[in-house]
Amino acid sequence: DAMGVDVWEVLDAAETKPFGFMRFNPGPGWGGHCIPLDPFYLAWKAREYGQPTKFIELAGEVNVEMPHWVVEKLQLALNDRRKAVNGSKILILGVAYKPDIDDPRESPAFELMSRLMGLGAEISYHDPHIPVLPRMRSWPDLPPLTSRPLTPAEIAGHDAVLLVTDHRAVDYDLVAEHAQLIVDTRGVYREARPNLVRA
Repeated sequence: DAMGVDVWEVLDAAETKPFGFMRFNPGPGWGGHCIPLDPFYLAWKAREYGQPTKFIELAGEVNVEMPHWVVEKLQLALNDRRKAVNGSKILILGVAYKPDIDDPRESPAFELMSRLMGLGAEISYHDPHIPVLPRMRSWPDLPPLTSRPLTPAEIAGHDAVLLVTDHRAVDYDLVAEHAQLIVDTRGVYREARPNLVRA
């Protein structure tokens, strides 16, 4: 990001190679019931044998920091528009931990929501697969929320749309047409737009 390199362009270029490449897309943090935990079981066991697992630990550090980085990108984008996070209405687009499922376990959306609420933002969400946000022990500060309809008025009524989970059922053209600001953490929007920030 600091070098002005678009990670999505790099991945697209790497994908043109006919061998030795499996695409893994970046995102706003890790989620699900296994990925945030299971690699660390391996690291723990490897330490019993005196084996280093630097790559696992580094991947963990990067993924733990991603929600902070995304919130910072959103703050800067709002500041560029002379708005503060405090008092802004933020629409979280997708709360499932991966696309096209109804499972929110350990989704990075909840860390993002918690951080943004802590900064004074008013949070709502849209997820075609999760109509009601479940109560979770890990996130007791999150209020009970229901998925908002994805209408032009709903989109335009928010200061920013934070794209967290890229469900296929979402009309991304509708979002792009009506959003004041989109922070895209999934590379859905490839062409530059005046209301788009890639994170």
